[in-house]
Amino acid sequence: MAASEPLEANLPVHRPAKPIPFELAQHAAIFFEERLYTQAINFLLNILTSGTVASAPVYTPPVQQLALAATLLIHPSTTTRAKTTEEEEAPLAALRLLRLTNTLVGPISSKLNVAFSFNLPDFPRHTRRRPVAENIPPPSDLSSDDTKPLNLDLGQSLSLWSNAEDFWHVVGWAFNCSVRHRPRWTWWQVWLEYMCDVLESDWNERFRQYKEAHTGNTISEQGPPPSPKKSRRKKTHHDDDPALQILRESIIFRYIHGASTTYGPYRRIVRSIFADGGSTSRNEFREVFENELKYAKAHTSTSRKRSAQVNIDENEFGDYLTDDDPIEDGDYDDENKDINETDANSDEEVYPSVSTTSSTGARVPIEELPTRHIPYMHGDVGFYGGMRSLGLRQRLLQLLSTVSQYLPDDFIPLEDLYHLYAENIRHLPLPVFQAFISPSTLPYLSGHAKTTLCEFLLFRMRETAAPDTDDEYLNQAKLERCFLPYAASTKFIADNTKISLILESLIILLADNGMLSVTKSLREAVHKGVNRRFDRSEYQSRKYVQEAYRWADDIERAWLEESAERLQFLVLCILPFEGDATTT
Repeated sequence: MAASEPLEANLPVHRPAKPIPFELAQHAAIFFEERLYTQAINFLLNILTSGTVASAPVYTPPVQQLALAATLLIHPSTTTRAKTTEEEEAPLAALRLLRLTNTLVGPISSKLNVAFSFNLPDFPRHTRRRPVAENIPPPSDLSSDDTKPLNLDLGQSLSLWSNAEDFWHVVGWAFNCSVRHRPRWTWWQVWLEYMCDVLESDWNERFRQYKEAHTGNTISEQGPPPSPKKSRRKKTHHDDDPALQILRESIIFRYIHGASTTYGPYRRIVRSIFADGGSTSRNEFREVFENELKYAKAHTSTSRKRSAQVNIDENEFGDYLTDDDPIEDGDYDDENKDINETDANSDEEVYPSVSTTSSTGARVPIEELPTRHIPYMHGDVGFYGGMRSLGLRQRLLQLLSTVSQYLPDDFIPLEDLYHLYAENIRHLPLPVFQAFISPSTLPYLSGHAKTTLCEFLLFRMRETAAPDTDDEYLNQAKLERCFLPYAASTKFIADNTKISLILESLIILLADNGMLSVTKSLREAVHKGVNRRFDRSEYQSRKYVQEAYRWADDIERAWLEESAERLQFLVLCILPFEGDATTT
């Protein structure tokens, strides 16, 4: 199975909700329109938490004010360009309000599907793509009060919901920031974590309603995807199930069908999750807010101390004519500059300019290394945004997998979705690749989903000499016959290392589920595959003369050797031998 049933589907429902009285809503709106953000949010928090009885209804903020709170959480004017104390305190106050609303009331009763709707323009700023979401009906609980905007630029033209093309534009840009623009990622990370909480909570609550509608009946669900085949699977049709409309009203499904593109929308969705800050990714997923990468000037110890007195004769002008005031908009570097110029204080560790020593003792400048090898020099996932970035990517992949499991005819079949996953994961740098498929590194993909993903990767990357099988699902016999003894289809050391890493994960996943026992044939298959991958791997530096390439090959070779050692250690020392259990 590629996507597990929502674990929180049977949790108690949220507290009942009712709208804030008109007078109180207007009072909060006046605070917002006067740019007294924290006073407005604290006012709403006091109203939201006023009830003491758990079963009593909760007054929920208007959707326009929740939408504004989500903008305050991420807008440059309240984060990286905040100038006043009010602006600096607004994001965290907004986050408290948003989290409490989602936890206490839930995304359905608080109408977050309305609050977090993107206003698709006719001509997006950064692309010629036309929106194709006009056929999505508006939420059924939409009222005239919900559509009345606040008299505030951050609630209208400058809001997140008016500047982004769609949710996936935001996702792609946020992950670009995780790699290239760390000051912005600090805030986008918080926003994305909250949005993942909302999307998961919304889906789980609707799935609970869907199960209640199917009490005593069979739930429509696509089974786990079988092994990749050359022939296309026939589409299954569940359109006759009226209860599926409950799931179609989920926020994540609306975001999927609101993708602002006319070609390959599902590929674009997956590409946004794997955005890596490269030139292609930056061109497709550009900054959400205008001049977003302009940061407020930091005061330094070298700033000239202001004189308290004004004495023109002595050339003392007090607070006038000083050069340490916050820089006005327009005096910052833009997104097209190198990352060392844009994020000099925060990203020096990403693109270091110092020389490094290779295994032969030679000094090799980082600039001479091929771009694809830079992550290997650090041995971690920092070049892909770090572990929290990878965790958020996995959460979004799991959400898409769950939607595909229950709405394959409306979205995309699981088999096709996992082909897209494999297409984007197979070329990742070794540290990031290992983090995505490892059973113990990131917990957001279920074990069944990781098993399916690993199998799809193997079918894409293994050598052509490996046999096919009629078995639909992975088992030990299939693993021994079709995967373990073979290498990658190329002679690149990195590709053969990835095959080895995948096989490590599959052995652990099958053993954890009681589907694998160590036999003589398993050990022989592991030993044969280890030798095969070593024999097939070639040093690419033979084609070049740069020391940088030879050093990069050494790094990849070390990865391959370590993975081979772990594979053999698993079947020789860690997992019990089948003969040991029968000789008592």
